[in-house]
Amino acid sequence: MNGYAGWIAYIDLSAGRTWSEPLDADMAREFIGGWGVNARLAWDLIPPEAEALSPENAIIFGAGPFSGTLVPGSAELSVTTKLPLSGGIGTGCGGGHFPLMLKSSGFDHLVVTGRADRPVYLLILNGRVEIRPAEDLWGRDTYETVDALRPRHEPCSIIPIGPAGENRVGITVTFIDKGGTIGFGGLPAVMGAKHLKAVVACQGDRPLRVADPRRLVRGVDRMMKKVLAYRLRPQLIKGGTFAMTSQWLSAMGLPIGGWDEIHEEARQTLACPSCPMGDKEVNRLRRGEFSPLDAYLTDFMGETEASAATALDNHNRAVRRLALFNRLGLCRIGFHNVLDLMVSLSEDGLLSPDQTEGLKLDRDYETVLKLIEMTAHRRGFGDIMADGPLGAAKRLGPEAERRALHIKGCSPFIDPRPDSMNTMAFAQLVHPGRSNYACGGVGIYMQARPVEQFVHHARRTGLAEDRMDHIFSPDGFNVPRLTKHAEDWYSLFNALGQCHRLYIHRFHAMEYFLDFLAAITGEELDGPGLLERGERIWNLQKLLNTRMGFTREHDAPPEAWFTPVEIMGHRAVLKDYYGRTEITRADVEDMLDDYYAERGWDRETGRPTRETLERLGLAAFTDQTGSDRC
Repeated sequence: MNGYAGWIAYIDLSAGRTWSEPLDADMAREFIGGWGVNARLAWDLIPPEAEALSPENAIIFGAGPFSGTLVPGSAELSVTTKLPLSGGIGTGCGGGHFPLMLKSSGFDHLVVTGRADRPVYLLILNGRVEIRPAEDLWGRDTYETVDALRPRHEPCSIIPIGPAGENRVGITVTFIDKGGTIGFGGLPAVMGAKHLKAVVACQGDRPLRVADPRRLVRGVDRMMKKVLAYRLRPQLIKGGTFAMTSQWLSAMGLPIGGWDEIHEEARQTLACPSCPMGDKEVNRLRRGEFSPLDAYLTDFMGETEASAATALDNHNRAVRRLALFNRLGLCRIGFHNVLDLMVSLSEDGLLSPDQTEGLKLDRDYETVLKLIEMTAHRRGFGDIMADGPLGAAKRLGPEAERRALHIKGCSPFIDPRPDSMNTMAFAQLVHPGRSNYACGGVGIYMQARPVEQFVHHARRTGLAEDRMDHIFSPDGFNVPRLTKHAEDWYSLFNALGQCHRLYIHRFHAMEYFLDFLAAITGEELDGPGLLERGERIWNLQKLLNTRMGFTREHDAPPEAWFTPVEIMGHRAVLKDYYGRTEITRADVEDMLDDYYAERGWDRETGRPTRETLERLGLAAFTDQTGSDRC
């Protein structure tokens, strides 16, 4: 199979057994690879009734057909599992060397089930998977784990978990080789419940065959010319993602004066295989407070926003806090959301000193550091915070649950009140299972951009002309209908193994995907045919979750979105993308109606209709959802 290693590795940790099976060619054709094939495997391998932290849950790692080739940015790994925060099946995606190493060792996918009776790690090399003891690694943080394993097995790529994952904390993330974020929603907790400390993929000697190498090189050259000509590329390489976002942050009034110079001095660019942008970095503090200190990151925007919320205007302290999050494997977005809830409850007298064990809850630097440690180790009050916004709120009572800011149990990545209800914000509501952040983004994240930019993006990504009038008008566009098509496009990125960030998927077009796919696999498709596969994957991901009882009710927006919020002295309310009108709950319900209509899903239940499933070749999954509407 051109473009594929051709094998799936299975690991049963309970039995201590590993084996491999051929990748089904029809499955690869219908679901492409990466999170597409992951979803198809999950349908068979993750029982709907299985608890996220049970041995019956599976963790499925998947690389796409582009991974391991010269395609720029083709280093995306997908990991699918049932998540403890949402209770749904979600997929996290991150970049790094892992998919390249995995395929060079002979596998496209790994499936991990069961629970080891002691800490272990997996070692993948040249068609073999070994279960190795990891007692000496248990208790170490993510950086220490990578630093211990790399000398043993290099060249290799490592996905570790930190103490937060070991303690089955819900608000956890982990990293590919310290830098590529993956696992939002609790993947590390699932690994911890299986006593799986790390997965190590070594550089193997298995060749990856492509159908037409010369055609592939021509296509890569054509795309690279666009990348190298990008006017902001030097700025990004020099200053990282902070350089791309610092102007936004300053405009928002965030206290980052002077950070550009300090950040530029401290940072070192990191890049995934085949990436000509290098959007990851390591901050090496070599002077000032906490030096020497290294912190790896994929972006600095989130920590600067958190610094503003906690009145922190010190660059080194922000880097120190970020390093602590990453070493422990604790999700900073989830933590800060839960912290906001707890501080709010405390300020209103709804948390007693007995409940907090005498700890005064506020956002000062030392208190936040203490709470980070307590949460990652489930110590004292941190045991409550560890369960995430909804889980923690349920333990504290009805008023806490009413105030909790969550979507399907997970913290929103974007609060649209300071900005707008754009496609990324809306996509958070309808994402099945919850995991990925930017699945509804259209690559245009600034507010109130001209509609012509969105029309250009839609045509570039293959949106059918007969849908244009349903989405665009002279003075705007329909956010939920455009979100549907952005999701299908995003499905292709993750199925093919393609990073969507490069920068940010401004260089990609349907013609490139079709050309690369033909050159790598030998399959010639047209745009509608490839987009249909992306749509098929999205609908199967939806079915995985409707089978477990998820309905339209679970796509409801957080109550907090309809309450004004103070941002740097400014009263912010939920508004449409162009900031013209305030959005009510009824308006969001209308948006959901439009989204379901565009998807061909039932408006009452939010489930795919039988007609939609038959059109997408998913009729065989119809009767297994337990609904006449599916």
